Amino acid sequence: MINKDTIVADVVTDMPLSSDIFRKYGIDFCCGGNISIEQAVENKKVDVQTILDEINQLPNESQGNINVKYLDVPSLIQYIQSRYHETMREEFKNLSPYVTKVAKVHGPNHPFLIELQNLYRQYRDGMLEHMDEEDNHDFPALIKISRGEHVDDASKIIESLVNDHTQTGQLLEDMRVLTNQYQAPSEACQTWRLVYDRLENLERETHEHVHLENHVLFNKF
Repeated sequence: MINKDTIVADVVTDMPLSSDIFRKYGIDFCCGGNISIEQAVENKKVDVQTILDEINQLPNESQGNINVKYLDVPSLIQYIQSRYHETMREEFKNLSPYVTKVAKVHGPNHPFLIELQNLYRQYRDGMLEHMDEEDNHDFPALIKISRGEHVDDASKIIESLVNDHTQTGQLLEDMRVLTNQYQAPSEACQTWRLVYDRLENLERETHEHVHLENHVLFNKF
């Protein structure tokens, strides 16, 4: 049973479905997940017992699923790359034209959509650069470290990646605030609504991606 002293990040690692509960109540489980549930609900519009009840009622996810925290470093990195890096690159390629179209068509009457486009481009370009750096340099270095090989500036690799994650988290929060929690106005066209839905899904994927690196992969070092 999960209790008020359980660390948020540990709950999400062992019970991935709990991420939806934390997200519902605005609790950061990726960059700010190394605190207890009791600490996490401070200043939130929910009491700790409500969170605990919802989490402890989740179905058992252990049957037939692999708990990623038990994967070795090379296997976990391969999982991250296939599950998040490849799919996010494809989604950025597909979504970007829609973001541009919405800003061009509706931006003159809704200037915040132009600002949203700028924030999205910062987020997209930063993530693409970040993932390329991981794939080509940082992940191979972490694999070497896990095998006992010497790597120059090893201590700086994780620090740099965590800093990138924090900056990305702030951009995601800025986009959420700008879009009124991704609630499209009544006059929004279908493409506008599509952009909001897919941006919110990208936010969810990024939170899970960052959690997996910050609290599972990096903890192995």
